[in-house]
Amino acid sequence: MTRVDYHFHTSYSYDGRATPPEILEAARRAGLTTVCVTDHDTIEGALALRALAGGALEVVIGCELTCDDGSHVIGLGLQTMFAERRLLEVMDAIHAQGGLVLLPHLFRRGSGVFRHELRRTPAFVEEVLARADLVECFNGRDTFEHNAASRAFAAERGLSSVASSDAHRASEVGSVFVEYDAAAPLHGRSPRRIWFPPQRELHEHPLKRAALELYHRHAGALPPFVREGYRAARRRLRKDDAGRGRGPAAPQYQLGTAGEGGQHAGGP
Repeated sequence: MTRVDYHFHTSYSYDGRATPPEILEAARRAGLTTVCVTDHDTIEGALALRALAGGALEVVIGCELTCDDGSHVIGLGLQTMFAERRLLEVMDAIHAQGGLVLLPHLFRRGSGVFRHELRRTPAFVEEVLARADLVECFNGRDTFEHNAASRAFAAERGLSSVASSDAHRASEVGSVFVEYDAAAPLHGRSPRRIWFPPQRELHEHPLKRAALELYHRHAGALPPFVREGYRAARRRLRKDDAGRGRGPAAPQYQLGTAGEGGQHAGGP
């Protein structure tokens, strides 16, 4: 059996609070066999955790890369960092290293590749998906609505989908994971179960959604103090467990091979 957390952060990320030793212990407690370390714009934390883990835990060297339009793309199995920052070129650069492209939190405002404020054209969406190897169908820090949209999007298009805790603290590592029966699975394709705590069905007020999408659409043209004030307010008001829910993880989705919609296993 293989249990993988595909996306989380160490203290090497500007917003991460978990040191490599803390993560190693958290992964052990969660029963994980594989972790994908995806710090923001650096692989140093992943390298440090791999060196610390030895053979006790499989550590995939990854990175959550920030593109020039603000979109986040994850590269898994990286060898080195690179300078490209345009979205499609970033995806090509990951593949050039033999890595996998994972699209995280697809619809999250400010960083999701397909967030609504960008109004991607259908042709561009297809260009991105042609380069993507995996997409997140559940992210431990995303909202109920965004996770539901990601799950439906992946199922409708038959995409290879995985899930992650997107942990920034050691206590969150392994709160969301993908479980395969196979010892050497094909990531996002082999039969698998998506584990996470039940998430409350919360819906955002339409006026709030419209206002926030308007902000993110024009954020680049706003004075720096406005953007910093917005980020400070978000950090102060955000609840770390808002996405992943409360309680222990449980199997929520049962997925077959890529191209199959799968079925619920008791989740939302």
